[in-house]
Amino acid sequence: NSTVINVASFKNVDEDALLEVPGVVYIPQVGKVTVAMLERNLVRLFDNFHSSGSQEQTRKESSSWYGNALQLYTAAAVTFMLGMQLALRR
Repeated sequence: NSTVINVASFKNVDEDALLEVPGVVYIPQVGKVTVAMLERNLVRLFDNFHSSGSQEQTRKESSSWYGNALQLYTAAAVTFMLGMQLALRR
Protein backbone atom coordinates (compact mmCIF):
# COMPACT_ATOMS: atom_id res chain seq x y z
CA ASN A 1 0.00 0.00 0.00
CA SER A 2 1.41 3.34 -1.08
CA THR A 3 0.27 6.91 -1.50
CA VAL A 4 1.76 8.78 -4.44
CA ILE A 5 1.54 12.57 -4.23
CA ASN A 6 2.37 14.51 -7.40
CA VAL A 7 3.86 17.80 -6.26
CA ALA A 8 4.70 19.05 -9.76
CA SER A 9 2.89 22.02 -11.24
CA PHE A 10 2.31 20.03 -14.45
CA LYS A 11 1.11 16.54 -15.29
CA ASN A 12 4.12 14.21 -15.26
CA VAL A 13 2.67 10.86 -14.18
CA ASP A 14 1.03 8.17 -16.26
CA GLU A 15 -2.06 7.82 -14.06
CA ASP A 16 -3.46 4.78 -15.86
CA ALA A 17 -0.26 2.78 -15.40
CA LEU A 18 0.12 3.91 -11.80
CA LEU A 19 -3.43 2.99 -10.81
CA GLU A 20 -3.01 -0.52 -12.24
CA VAL A 21 -0.64 -1.26 -9.35
CA PRO A 22 -2.65 -2.76 -6.47
CA GLY A 23 -2.82 -0.75 -3.25
CA VAL A 24 -1.79 2.60 -4.75
CA VAL A 25 -3.63 5.82 -3.90
CA TYR A 26 -2.75 8.65 -6.25
CA ILE A 27 -3.15 12.33 -5.40
CA PRO A 28 -2.67 14.21 -8.68
CA GLN A 29 -2.30 17.75 -7.38
CA VAL A 30 -1.74 19.52 -4.09
CA GLY A 31 -1.43 23.15 -3.12
CA LYS A 32 1.69 25.23 -2.63
CA VAL A 33 1.42 25.17 1.15
CA THR A 34 1.27 21.36 1.16
CA VAL A 35 4.38 21.21 -1.03
CA ALA A 36 6.16 23.62 1.30
CA MET A 37 5.22 21.54 4.35
CA LEU A 38 6.35 18.31 2.68
CA GLU A 39 9.70 19.93 1.87
CA ARG A 40 10.01 21.27 5.42
CA ASN A 41 9.27 17.85 6.87
CA LEU A 42 11.85 16.25 4.56
CA VAL A 43 14.55 18.70 5.66
CA ARG A 44 13.64 18.16 9.32
CA LEU A 45 13.80 14.38 8.91
CA PHE A 46 17.26 14.69 7.39
CA ASP A 47 18.42 17.03 10.16
CA ASN A 48 16.99 14.79 12.88
CA PHE A 49 18.51 11.53 11.66
CA HIS A 50 21.64 12.41 9.65
CA SER A 51 23.27 15.32 11.46
CA SER A 52 25.80 14.55 14.17
CA GLY A 53 24.44 15.34 17.61
CA SER A 54 21.22 16.82 16.26
CA GLN A 55 18.96 14.31 18.01
CA GLU A 56 20.21 15.19 21.48
CA GLN A 57 20.13 18.92 20.73
CA THR A 58 16.55 18.68 19.43
CA ARG A 59 15.45 16.83 22.56
CA LYS A 60 16.98 19.50 24.80
CA GLU A 61 15.43 22.40 22.84
CA SER A 62 11.91 20.97 22.66
CA SER A 63 9.96 20.54 25.87
CA SER A 64 7.03 18.81 24.13
CA TRP A 65 6.74 16.25 21.35
CA TYR A 66 5.41 18.77 18.81
CA GLY A 67 7.76 21.73 19.37
CA ASN A 68 5.24 24.58 19.55
CA ALA A 69 1.57 25.29 18.91
CA LEU A 70 2.14 26.58 15.37
CA GLN A 71 3.89 23.37 14.33
CA LEU A 72 1.08 21.29 15.80
CA TYR A 73 -1.58 23.36 14.03
CA THR A 74 0.27 23.21 10.71
CA ALA A 75 0.75 19.45 10.93
CA ALA A 76 -2.93 18.95 11.77
CA ALA A 77 -4.07 21.22 8.93
CA VAL A 78 -1.87 19.49 6.34
CA THR A 79 -3.00 16.07 7.54
CA PHE A 80 -6.63 17.16 7.30
CA MET A 81 -6.15 18.53 3.77
CA LEU A 82 -4.48 15.31 2.59
CA GLY A 83 -7.27 13.28 4.17
CA MET A 84 -9.88 15.36 2.37
CA GLN A 85 -8.05 14.87 -0.93
CA LEU A 86 -8.05 11.12 -0.36
CA ALA A 87 -11.72 11.09 0.59
CA LEU A 88 -12.73 13.11 -2.47
CA ARG A 89 -10.78 10.76 -4.76
CA ARG A 90 -12.79 7.72 -3.66
